[in-house]
Amino acid sequence: MLCPHYNVCYPCPDAMIRPKTPCERARDAAIIGPIGAYIPTCDHAGQYTPKQCFGSTGYCWCVTITGQKIQGTETPPGTAINC
Repeated sequence: MLCPHYNVCYPCPDAMIRPKTPCERARDAAIIGPIGAYIPTCDHAGQYTPKQCFGSTGYCWCVTITGQKIQGTETPPGTAINC
């Protein structure tokens, strides 16, 4: 793992490496999965971002902090969503 420091990368000390979060693990699995699959979006801390979108369709929805879809929040492409 590389750590950024003033636009320069260097190896992180072992103490700075944290285990991957559920969002990061789900994202990594989706990236190597079938083309067009939904890929979760994680924030800088590895948590699910409140707004998730299916890149191939443009549909978006809101999720809980554990990544569970909040029913009734799915929006079609081009529709504003506030999670």
